[in-house]
Amino acid sequence: MKIKYFVFIVLLLLCGVMLSQDINYSELEKKPLETISRFYKVHERDTLKAKKIAQTFISKARKENDSTKIARGYTYLAFVSKPYKALKYLDTSIVYSKNSVHKEFPTIGYLYKSRYLFNKEEYEKSLKNGILAYQYAIKKNNVEQQLTALHQINAINELWGDYKKVLETEFLAYNLLFENPEIEHFSENFLYSLEGLGKSYARLKKPDSALLYFKKGIVEALKMKDTITYSAFVSRTGMALYEKEDYYSALDSLNKGDIYRDAYNNSYLPYYYFYVGSCQYKLGKKELGIEYFKKIDSIYNQRHVLSPELPLVYDKLISYYRNKDDDQKQIEYLYKLVRVERIINVKKKNIKDKTEKEYHIPKLLEDKEVLIADLNERNKKTKLIVWGTGLLLLVMIIASLYYFKRQRVFKKRFENLIASQNEHEVIPNIDELNSNGISIVIIEEILNHLNAFELRNDYLSKDISLIDLAKQFGTNSTYLSKVINLKKDKNFSNYINELRIEYIVQELKLNKKYRKYTIKAIASECGFKNSESFSKAFYKKFGIYPSYYLRNLEG
Repeated sequence: MKIKYFVFIVLLLLCGVMLSQDINYSELEKKPLETISRFYKVHERDTLKAKKIAQTFISKARKENDSTKIARGYTYLAFVSKPYKALKYLDTSIVYSKNSVHKEFPTIGYLYKSRYLFNKEEYEKSLKNGILAYQYAIKKNNVEQQLTALHQINAINELWGDYKKVLETEFLAYNLLFENPEIEHFSENFLYSLEGLGKSYARLKKPDSALLYFKKGIVEALKMKDTITYSAFVSRTGMALYEKEDYYSALDSLNKGDIYRDAYNNSYLPYYYFYVGSCQYKLGKKELGIEYFKKIDSIYNQRHVLSPELPLVYDKLISYYRNKDDDQKQIEYLYKLVRVERIINVKKKNIKDKTEKEYHIPKLLEDKEVLIADLNERNKKTKLIVWGTGLLLLVMIIASLYYFKRQRVFKKRFENLIASQNEHEVIPNIDELNSNGISIVIIEEILNHLNAFELRNDYLSKDISLIDLAKQFGTNSTYLSKVINLKKDKNFSNYINELRIEYIVQELKLNKKYRKYTIKAIASECGFKNSESFSKAFYKKFGIYPSYYLRNLEG
């Protein structure tokens, strides 16, 4: 230990000498690549010197004809360059390391490309690179890079309000983390996962589950004596307490966490303003709440960076100025809401398509390939297993023919149900609606209220009616019924029932605890007054009964 400590002190002294002197780059290039790498890390904050050192590293790596080291040199160059140049250097790094056997390459290039593109608001490209990073990290069995890629993918999905997908991915990362407790940055990844799970549950209106993970984060941060992370988790409890309608406690948590505002990332202020403003609004201090919502609008006007709460902010501003009879402000925020939602809907569709095609499908294919490889390996050990398995399968197939004939129709409908969960919502044509004698402004108001209504899962209430909902939206039941008929191509009753059915199908898929419930309990959970009406609505929607869906889901 003393020898190691002495070597460490010597290295520190050498680094001090390096910092205080000009660098002879010709002499530096004669040094081993690892020495040049250490020089780079010492001078990384001095971008001019760091660039020259990175170029020296690349030159040396070229002479040694080491493509992976050349790739590393270009990542060094990217880290100390402007974003537009950094992206070019990362592309070069990827080209050089595409066939590398190194555990970190080319994944590191894709990860940083995804991060740079995210900061430039090029979200589709960012997602593509995040998915590529994840796939290469799996190929290289690099768990830390897999976790980083999953969190990067989630940062993009979170923007479009796809919180169920975010929660699913967060659990994938969380489980991966605990399957590999030996990784170097376990604690940092653990905290990141706890925050992600808590946020997802809070936005899915499940505050008790959210608080569970946020409190775990507080305990872990205290163990690490990390004051800033501790304060961040205290702040996060504010969003869960808001969903529990404990507004005073929520404000207390938000304000306690705000003392380290400058240490948090760029998404913090819109989050903080939204929940503080919402608490004040709910506590009757509407003017104060509106001021916070205007701050979020101001941030968006300056940076044009989307946040998950932005549509809700504009919806609240519209409602506020409608009650004030301020048509000018109402139209101003209505226009912003429509514009933001159109951006979100277009990007959400592109993001969802790319996620399904390039992230989930390859993951299934990888699982399939692993299974096949495992079976092949076992089959090589003995031919007896092959013959025995084949004979057993043949007997099972013959014995099951009659059963499968009876189940074929239900099976097909079950598969259609699973596939339908990945279909995209069709955005209604405003002009078509307007042709039925309703003004565009009223149509957009109703559509925005419906979006908020669906986002809040208000359809789970057992006592909902067309007349009550129309009053809540500030319109009449005729207009609401007509917009629902034209937007969803169904009447109000079917619209509500299908929302409930789609909700519980997702819950059954993602949350295994629901699968242990009786049909009656499941019906009640999603807003039906009895199990009979639930089963009929489920069969009408998907052509199978919920009991069959549950059995096959577990299987």
